[in-house]
Amino acid sequence: MALSILKTIAGTGQLSEMYSIDFNEDICIIGHSGSGDADISTARKPTMKIVDVFHGKMGGGYLTQFYPPTGPVTYLAITQDRDGHFKFVAAEGVNEDGPIFMFGDTNMCTRFSCGAREFMNKWNETGPTHHIAAAVGRHIDTILKVAKIFNIRCEVITR
Repeated sequence: MALSILKTIAGTGQLSEMYSIDFNEDICIIGHSGSGDADISTARKPTMKIVDVFHGKMGGGYLTQFYPPTGPVTYLAITQDRDGHFKFVAAEGVNEDGPIFMFGDTNMCTRFSCGAREFMNKWNETGPTHHIAAAVGRHIDTILKVAKIFNIRCEVITR
C-alpha cells in the first residue's frame, strides 16, 4: 500500500528497507534487492545481474539494481498501533553520493536532518514494518493529506 501511495503522489514507489548505518558519515544506507520501480532510476540506467545466492537464499537468481538520484527523498511505512489501527510513518531525507553496495540491490545513502542515530531511534520507536517505500522528492505534506482522508494517524520523523 505504501508503494501504491507514493507511486500515485510522487511517480515512484521503490521497495526499501533499512540496510545499515554508517556512523562515521552519519548516513543511513537504505534499499532493497529484487523488485523495484524503474522510474526511480534516474541517475543511470538500471542493471540486472545473475547471482549465485539470491536474496540470502541458496540458488541463483536475477537481481535488478536501480539508481535513485541524489537529492530529496521521502520514506513511508504503514504499520499498526497497539490498538490494531493502521498508521503511517513518514520521513524526508536527502540522498547523497557515496559508496553503495554493488551486489545487485538498489540502495541509497540518505542523510536525515536529525542525524542517522537519532533518526533510527525515532523511526524504530514508532514500530515500523520491516519494508518501507521510497520516492524521489519531498512528499510529507501530501502524505499528511492522504492520512487525513483515510482517517489514519501519521507520525513524521524528520523533514
